[in-house]
Amino acid sequence: MSAALRRLLQAIPLLLLISVLVFSLLHAAPGGPLAIYLENPNVRPADIERLRRSLGLDQPLPVQYLRWLAGFVTGDWGFSFTDGRPVTQRLLERLPATLELVAASLVLALLAAVPAGVLAAVRRGRLVDRAISTLTIAGISLPAFWFGLLLQLVFAVWLGWLPSSGRSSLLGSGLGDRLAHLALPAAVLAILHAAAWTRYLRSAMGSVIAQRFILAARGRGIRERTIRYRHALRNALLPFLTIVLLDAAIMISGAVVTESVFAWPGLGGLFTEALARRDYTVLMAFLMLSSVGVIVLNLVADLSYRWLDPRVRA
Repeated sequence: MSAALRRLLQAIPLLLLISVLVFSLLHAAPGGPLAIYLENPNVRPADIERLRRSLGLDQPLPVQYLRWLAGFVTGDWGFSFTDGRPVTQRLLERLPATLELVAASLVLALLAAVPAGVLAAVRRGRLVDRAISTLTIAGISLPAFWFGLLLQLVFAVWLGWLPSSGRSSLLGSGLGDRLAHLALPAAVLAILHAAAWTRYLRSAMGSVIAQRFILAARGRGIRERTIRYRHALRNALLPFLTIVLLDAAIMISGAVVTESVFAWPGLGGLFTEALARRDYTVLMAFLMLSSVGVIVLNLVADLSYRWLDPRVRA
């Protein structure tokens, strides 16, 4: 059995466990899936009861779970409780904005993390290393909303260079307008991941520099610059790229706070709206999709690492 098929089969029980947890937690919340109607004085109890039966909520929980799971697997994710539209339609409408934000953040984070991580590794223990370490600890420790509010205050309020929210202006739809709206939320998301990636690359490259083949290369008189960037960095990038792949999925599900701070119309914003309105069908679809994305990218990262590094295959 191939490694890919074996890992895929191992992921199925995990996804089933996650689906049970997601379904159980959301149905255990006060009021249940019909809480939004229970709070509306204009909705009669008879109407709520009729709705409960039509949605199958009068059935035992195991039966409801199996019906929901079968619908999720076949692509029938139900209808939004708030506007009655299909859940798939609502998710697909928001997906491009989230992918745009995540792609921009990924590029910014890599552009910052790779040079900073390399510089900190080759200058280990010196002033520049300590400065980078301090900045990365701050980036890891401080929450996303704090960075969001700080950047909004500086660049939108004080300097007035960039818009503070939204994906585009009311009257502007050009590329410059879109990039201006994208800059601040992408920067916030990039800071959080660049900080962790910098520390990881610093550690990975430091370990490679201490290995015997690097010492042997120095002994043969190879230039230090060649040793650092051709031998040490190439070996350190292998596990680093695996971490980046894993974080890419977490970026999508973890963009909830950033999208909320900047009113970015992506999946994170949709999750926040669904949570406030107790739109259970949207919440369950979002949480399951996020879990599937993390597991699939985890599988891709693991297989990529095996493919790139012959030592792991052996």
